[in-house]
Amino acid sequence: MKEKNVSCPLDCFDLCRFRVGVENNRVVRLQADPSHPLTKGVVCGKGKKLLARSVHPKRLRHPLIRKGSAFVPISYDRVFDLVAEKLTTLKERHGNTALLNYTSGGYGGMKSSIQRIFFNCFGGDTHPVGSLCWGAGIAAQTYDFGAARGHLPQDVLNSKLVLVWGRNPHHTSIHLQSLLVRARKQGTRVIVIDPIRTATADAFDMHIPIRPSTDGALALAMANVLISENRVDRGFVENHVLGFKRFKSYVKGFPPEMVQKITGIEASVIRQLALDYATTRPSAIFIGYGMQRYANGGNAIRCIDALGAIAGHIGKPGAGVNYASDSLAPFLNVPERTSEMFARQTRTFLAPKLGAFLETVSDPPIKAVFVAGANPLVQSPDLSTTIAQFSKIEFKVVFDQFMTDTASCADIVLPAASVFEQTDLFASSMYSHVLNFSQKAVEPEDTLLPEFEFFLELSKRMGLDNLGFDSSDSYLRKCAAPLLTQLGKGPDLAGLESDYMRIKAHDIAWVDNQFLTASGKIELYSERALADGLTALAKFDPPLAGNLQYPLRLLTCHAKDTLHSQRFMEVDNRPPVYVNPATARQFKVHQKEVVWVCGKKARIEAVVCIDEAVYENTAFMYQGYWHKSGAVNFLTDSGVSDMGGQAAYYDSFCTLESL
Repeated sequence: MKEKNVSCPLDCFDLCRFRVGVENNRVVRLQADPSHPLTKGVVCGKGKKLLARSVHPKRLRHPLIRKGSAFVPISYDRVFDLVAEKLTTLKERHGNTALLNYTSGGYGGMKSSIQRIFFNCFGGDTHPVGSLCWGAGIAAQTYDFGAARGHLPQDVLNSKLVLVWGRNPHHTSIHLQSLLVRARKQGTRVIVIDPIRTATADAFDMHIPIRPSTDGALALAMANVLISENRVDRGFVENHVLGFKRFKSYVKGFPPEMVQKITGIEASVIRQLALDYATTRPSAIFIGYGMQRYANGGNAIRCIDALGAIAGHIGKPGAGVNYASDSLAPFLNVPERTSEMFARQTRTFLAPKLGAFLETVSDPPIKAVFVAGANPLVQSPDLSTTIAQFSKIEFKVVFDQFMTDTASCADIVLPAASVFEQTDLFASSMYSHVLNFSQKAVEPEDTLLPEFEFFLELSKRMGLDNLGFDSSDSYLRKCAAPLLTQLGKGPDLAGLESDYMRIKAHDIAWVDNQFLTASGKIELYSERALADGLTALAKFDPPLAGNLQYPLRLLTCHAKDTLHSQRFMEVDNRPPVYVNPATARQFKVHQKEVVWVCGKKARIEAVVCIDEAVYENTAFMYQGYWHKSGAVNFLTDSGVSDMGGQAAYYDSFCTLESL
C-alpha cells in the first residue's frame, strides 16, 4: 500500500493534513498526520467524511448538459466547443462584463484560483467583491493593524486569561478547543462571551451572555474601565498606538452602567471582566466570525482591537486579538494578481447582494455565469430573489462534486475533482500560517477533468496564451516561489510533501511592533477608514431591531458536522429552530412542534427545540440545509456590514407561526 500526504481542502479554521493509504488507485485509509505541528494526529468528523464523499454513489463523474428538465451526459470535446463559442459570441455582442464569474471557498487549494485567472486573461468579467464569511473583520483589522494576523495557536498555552468572544471552537475548530482545554488544566481562565450558551461555553469557567450585535459596546465599556481605573498600558500606547486621546474622549460615553442597558450584562460583571483582562498578563482574545455578521460588525471588531491595544496585549506571547491569520496568502497569489493586468473590462458587485444585483443590472445584463467552489443558491442571503434572477441567466455552467441546488439550475454541470485527485498547495488564513503541500493520491476517472486542467485546455482552444503557466507543476511553482524565497528555500517543490512551512516571525503576531499601517502604529484613529467614507475612530452603532411583524432576531450559525451545505445532501428532515422557554411561551409553540419560521419574503417549516441556552427574543437555526429540507437563507436579508462588504446575515428577523 502506498502512502500519500493529502491536505484537508475544506475552508475551515484548522486545515488538517492526512496520511492516506492507496491501493489499486483507490484511497482505502485516511488518518490524521501525527507530525502536523498544529493538528497533531487528530482530524474532525468533517475531514473523516472526505473519503466517503469521494466515492459516494451520487458523486458526479462526467459532464452533463440540460435537456428539458433532465440532464444527460456530454463529452468534454462538445463542452469545450459550446463554452468557447458562447464566451466568444457573448464577448463580441455584449462585452466581458456580461460574464459572471462566481467562485468561493468550497475547495481551499491554490488551484481554485484558475477560474478567476482564466477570466482575467480573457479580458475581464463581472465578479463579486466583499464577503459572505469574514470581510468586515478583515477590513477592521486592516484599518487597525495594517493586516489581520493571529498568533500560532499553541501560543494560547502561554495565556493566563483567554476571552473566547463570539466563537464556538467546540463545533468549528476542535484543535483550538483542545488547546484551550490544555491551557485551562494548567491554570488559564477561559471566559466565553456569546449570545448562545454553546458547547464551548459549557466547557469552561464562565459564560457571559450578551445581547446580539452589542459586542462593540461591551468592548468600549471595558476600555472605559481601563481608562478610568488607570489600567492602560501607557508605555505601549505612547510608543505604538495612534489616536488614543480621541478614543479616550469617545469612550467616556460608555460607562458600564449605561452599557448594561445595551448589552444585558450587569455593570459589575463588565467592570470585573475589564479589570481581569487588564491585570492578568498575558491575556488573549479569540474572536469568531459570527459576531461581525451585523450592520455594525466591522466596528465591533475595531472596538475589540482598541481594547487589546490600550491594555498592551498586542505583540506579546500569550496575548493578541486573534481574528484571522492572513500571513501566507499575499505570498501565494502572485499568478492571480499578475493576471489582473489583462482584465480590461471588469464590473463588481457586493457578494451579499447577488440577487438584487442580477435583478437590476443592465448595460449589459448578465448573459452567462460560471460557478465553482460555491453553492450560491443555498448560501446567498435573500434566496427568493437570488434564485428567481439566477434562473433567468441565459447560459449557466457549474462545477461541483454533487448535484447541488445551484448545479440543478445549470445548463452544463461539470464534475469537480476531489482533493485526492490533484496536487495542490493549501494555506488557511483563519487559524494558522502553516503551509500544507497536498500530493495527488489517485488518478481521476477518465470521464472527470479537474477544473484546473479544464481551464488550461479551454485556454488553449480559445488561443489564450497569457496565463503565465502551461501546467499544474509550473503554476504551483509560481505560487510557491515568493514564499520559498522569503524562507530562504530553493525554487523546487520537492520535499514539501514531508514538510510544514511557516513564517516563524509571525508566530507571535506583531512581535516586532512593526504595524503595516501608514503610521506604523496601531491606528485607533484611521485616516484610511476616513478616506473610505467611515469614521476614523471605532464606534458603536445601536443594533438593528425587528418589528411587530418580525420581532425575533434570526441567528444562523454553522453546524458541527458540516461546512456550510456540503453534508446536507442526504438530509431530508426539517431543520430545528431553537428558542428559549420565554420565547416559546410568547409564541405559543411547544417542544418538537412543526411550525412556520417566517421571514419578510418566504417561510420554511422547522421543528421547535426549546433550549435555555438561546438568548431571549432570538431564533437560532443552523445554516446549510438544502431547499428540500428548508434552506434558512430564504429567511435572511441581504444587508451589508459597515465595512468589508460583509453579509449581515444576523440582522435578519423572523416570526413563528403554527401550521
